[in-house]
Amino acid sequence: MSIARLNYVLPKQVAEFAQVGGLRTGLQEAGRAIGAEVSIEEEDPGAAGPLAGEPGVEEFPIHYRGQPMGRVQYRADGNEAPVMRTAAAMASVLEYALCREMAVNDLAGALTTSYEELSMLHNLLSDIAVRTDATEIGELLVDETTRTLNCRRVSLLVVDDRGKYLKVLAARGLPEEARTILIPTDYSVAGHVLSEDGLLMVDDIAEFPELAGLSRGNYETGSFAIVRVPLSARGEAVGVLTATERNGAPEFTARDRKLFEGLSSIGASALLSCRLHATVNEQMMSTIQALATTVDAKDHYTHDHSGRVARLCVATVRHMGIIDPTTCREVELAGLLHDIGKIGIPDSILSKTEGLTPQEYATVKSHAHIGAKIVEQVKGLERVAKAIRHHHERHDGLGYPLGLAGATIPLASKLISAADVFDTLTSDRPYRKRVSVEEAIRELRQSAGTQQDPTVVEALIAVVRQEAKPSNRANQPHMVAREPT
Repeated sequence: MSIARLNYVLPKQVAEFAQVGGLRTGLQEAGRAIGAEVSIEEEDPGAAGPLAGEPGVEEFPIHYRGQPMGRVQYRADGNEAPVMRTAAAMASVLEYALCREMAVNDLAGALTTSYEELSMLHNLLSDIAVRTDATEIGELLVDETTRTLNCRRVSLLVVDDRGKYLKVLAARGLPEEARTILIPTDYSVAGHVLSEDGLLMVDDIAEFPELAGLSRGNYETGSFAIVRVPLSARGEAVGVLTATERNGAPEFTARDRKLFEGLSSIGASALLSCRLHATVNEQMMSTIQALATTVDAKDHYTHDHSGRVARLCVATVRHMGIIDPTTCREVELAGLLHDIGKIGIPDSILSKTEGLTPQEYATVKSHAHIGAKIVEQVKGLERVAKAIRHHHERHDGLGYPLGLAGATIPLASKLISAADVFDTLTSDRPYRKRVSVEEAIRELRQSAGTQQDPTVVEALIAVVRQEAKPSNRANQPHMVAREPT
């Protein structure tokens, strides 16, 4: 004689706790009350369940958000009404349990996702906030966008000074020739996004003929997903961030939209701050240049001496492979200001054509200390002040003010010393005429190892000879061409 059966086919979220503990006990007691055997199993999408195919088997589906996600199978065997009611009641109970468990999972997933998103944005913000170089900021932003949206092609376009063109600041997945083009802000998708000041996110641009007509990118087909957002901060347009050619899922989601907008907001603020920093830096450099010119003007023989020394120092340190923007800036500032202390030296001594007395020479030597004291009052220029203080030290330790030698002398001081000597030798002075470049090079080489650092001398000579060569390079303007993305 067959008996009634109740079989619970449950999704994993419910089956894991329905097979143990109180819920399992409740399901078994309900079956015992109607004289039915009870079985509980995890749903297998490819299987129909142990009662499938048997005569008299019925089932109640278990739903979640309108979709079936499990079922209660039953076979009454002459006890139809109680078994059917019990099966229906248990289906309702399990549906409630499923909804509750899924809601908890959804909430946990949303919280985890939100935490991951916030953590990612926070880490990116922390990294970008300390940057003052636009290219570095652009590279970080593009890398994070590529990773977050899982796109093969990402580009960051920035508005030029006139606001007429967009140019590539950083990109991934673009051919090299696309990195130097200029995109007009008129009649382009990027320009459209910039002018509309809103996010563009479409899964197939072919469905938007007005946008497809503006697209100038080099794509294999006319059907592709694209997401673009303008970068603007404090009401100022900065650029456009674009991502397309997505790996895997072709469609962008609401989460993608939130992340993309978060990335663009961080990028826009960072790039605008970078612009403001550059403006402030330009103003400061103008002020410093004016100070250097004031010092040089005390003697018409030294006109633009500080500017030439600064330019030669920067070119030499870069030739040595040191291209860090902060270091190059400090070298340039030290070169411009190395003689600022001469403001405190009487003109009668600076312009004297005959030999100086010991007291007068001691007064002239004090300009390094005076200059360092002036510059170190400016916060952030402490290393520049140190370079100024020691630019008359010698490689052999016989210089002033402290008699530093070799590696103990700051690199910027060594650069200034060598560039100062070269410019002095190749410029007319009250006490002698200029010498040729080759003669100045010979004198520099003779001083290598004693007055000058040999490595700095050779790098400076290489720069001087390179600059003396006629340039065959024509100025190549950027091409105005197709959009890179």
